[in-house]
This record gives sequence, structure tokens and C-alpha cells, in this order.
Amino acid sequence: MSLLAFIGNILEPIAYLVYVAAVYLYGKKNRQPQDKVLLVYYSIGFVTMLASAVMVEMDAPETIWLYNVHALVTVWLLGAYFRHILEGAARKNTVLVMTAAITLYLLYKNLVLREFHLFDSVGYSLVSFSVVLYVLLYFHQLLSNVTEENIFHNFNFWLTTGYLIYFLGSFIIFLTYHYLTTKILATFTMEEQLLLTSLWGLHNCLLFTSAGLLLGGSLWLGYRRKSVLS
Repeated sequence: MSLLAFIGNILEPIAYLVYVAAVYLYGKKNRQPQDKVLLVYYSIGFVTMLASAVMVEMDAPETIWLYNVHALVTVWLLGAYFRHILEGAARKNTVLVMTAAITLYLLYKNLVLREFHLFDSVGYSLVSFSVVLYVLLYFHQLLSNVTEENIFHNFNFWLTTGYLIYFLGSFIIFLTYHYLTTKILATFTMEEQLLLTSLWGLHNCLLFTSAGLLLGGSLWLGYRRKSVLS
């Protein structure tokens, strides 16, 4: 397997496995409700993306439906997570409205239009935009309620920082992916396939970077917790 194939296909489930490890290591002593939501989300992400990677390696039929399921799970579970950590009716209601609106779009796209032949770049762009908005709302909340606690001691800060890196970058990638896919659909030469694979590889690198950042933060917080208790 080439490096490009590994990055473009296998790195994605590995990133979700890193996410699972990060949340598990952080919350194994005192797991909060929002930690359980994340653990479920990343476990589902690992299983669906691993299944997709295996199907691609076996030249199985289209795996688009797995990504469509993953988009819905992302909207619901990350929406639930942010409703846990955000304070105030306005912020929580923003998450609720965005979750409902994107869910309606995804259900219409899948159940009514039944478009399973192309990756839903528009749907994933909406998902990415919503998470970036939630992160900015969370940062605004932190800045509006400054305390003496070091911000680096906050697990949610590590997570949302990684999310900002990944979802902001993926928002741009998904829009570009949609444009390129529709542009080259008629020809779809080997060079054009390589371009799309490279673009998706960049997406997976951002995902892995975000997961690695959270794992590093989780390990550091665990080390600090042990140092305080010893």
C-alpha cells in the first residue's frame, strides 16, 4: 500500500481510534455525561470509517451511505456535547436550531432525493460550519467568564481547539471537493482521481492532527492530576 493510499483511506479510522483513546484516558477516573457522548461518537466514527476503509480496499460497492450515516451521527452527538458545555439559553438554542436544520437537510437528501452516488460535500460543509460556530460560541463563553483557572487545565479547551483546526479546514476542503467532483465528473481521469485522493488525504491529516492534540492534552491533564495527588 502506498503512503498516499494509507493517508487517504486508513488514516481516518486511526484518527477516530486516537480520539477514543484520548476520551477514555481522560474520563476513566470520573467520566462526565458529555464524556460518554464523545466516547459513543468516536466509537461509532471508528467503526463506520473502518468499515468504509475495508470496503474501499476490497473494491466493494459505494460506501457513501456510511458517510451519510456518519454525518447524521456527528450532527446529533456533537450537538448534544455542545449543549452540555455551552451555557445560556441563546447558545443552547443556537445548537438546537442548527442541529434540527441540518438534520432536515440530510434526511431530505437521503430519504427523498436518495443521492448515494456522490459524497455529500454540501451536507458535510454544513456540519463543519455548525461545529465551528459552536466552538466560537464556547470561546466567547470562556472569554466572558474569565477565572483564575489555567485554560490549559480544561479538557474542553483542548477538544474545541482541535475541532477548530479540523472543522475549519475541512469546511474549505468539502467545498473544494464538491466543486472538483462536479467539475471533473465527466472525465474522471487517473490524474483527477489522484487529485481527489490527495485532497481527502489532507482532510484525514487534519482529523489526525485534531485527535493527536486531544490525546496530548488528555495525557498532560492525567499527568498533572497525578502530580497534584502525589
